[in-house]
Amino acid sequence: MSQSKPTSAEILASRVIELVIKQGLSQGAHIKEVEFSKELKVSRTPIRNAFLALQESGYLVKKPNQGFFLERVPKANHTQSPSHESNQYHDLDPICYQIGQDYLSGKLDKNFTENDLIKRYSLGRKSVQEALITMEKESWLTRSLGYGWEFNEFISSPSAYMQSYRFRKLIEPEALREPSFHIDTAQIQMLKLAQIEILNNKQKLVSAAEMFNAGVLFHESIVAMSGNLFLLDALKRVNRLRRLIEFNVNGKRPIPKKECEEHIQLLTLIEEAKLAEAADFLELHLERTAKEKEKIAESIFG
Repeated sequence: MSQSKPTSAEILASRVIELVIKQGLSQGAHIKEVEFSKELKVSRTPIRNAFLALQESGYLVKKPNQGFFLERVPKANHTQSPSHESNQYHDLDPICYQIGQDYLSGKLDKNFTENDLIKRYSLGRKSVQEALITMEKESWLTRSLGYGWEFNEFISSPSAYMQSYRFRKLIEPEALREPSFHIDTAQIQMLKLAQIEILNNKQKLVSAAEMFNAGVLFHESIVAMSGNLFLLDALKRVNRLRRLIEFNVNGKRPIPKKECEEHIQLLTLIEEAKLAEAADFLELHLERTAKEKEKIAESIFG
């Protein structure tokens, strides 16, 4: 591959190789566009371009009317950046959002039973059980002794929600000012691709889960470049606490075009090594975003 600044196809190709290694695929394995598109959260066109790049480098071979297959097994020498350790969130059934919103607005107690939900939402037991299992996997809930459930710790008031943004304004810009900050060009290009995908998504709505996931990955990736594990750990904890409210906030607003555009602008500043300017820009970005979300959050808390 090119030794100059990597192209989007080359960056995606590297991520495909990482997945091939992670999944332990062997020579001759069918490498399906739809599966890798879903895993890397991009459309099939850029994935196809990445596959073609890997074909040129001898990793894949394309068979007529069959697709791509693994021609050469890559060595396990690819490392994953700290940002990829971030939790990946998935879209949820609407009832999960409704239950979470009712809890945030004080309509549902912190402790409840399966039967409480069946009566409240007029649902069958199977539907409630599936929702509970999903929310447990998302770390929203914990099983209590017996048959009960309990909501985990969350940001559960408008004031606490705004405090979380003020805290992020304290730590995220400082990550860019750390002497150990390392500009990961490949990671920056991947983050740009994710933002561009959202901006170009005119055929379907971007789900609340996809928006939250993209935002978490974006901000945690930048803080991870600082090399300061304490800053990254602090941000991850805040993101866990605000998870439920952000799911609900994102579910009540359109695709935030300006937010994505600002993300791309911030990445460009970092890529150009204008870190002081990037830090100031990030602080303003967080302040503007907080104001935009504040009114939505207030309506959710009731």
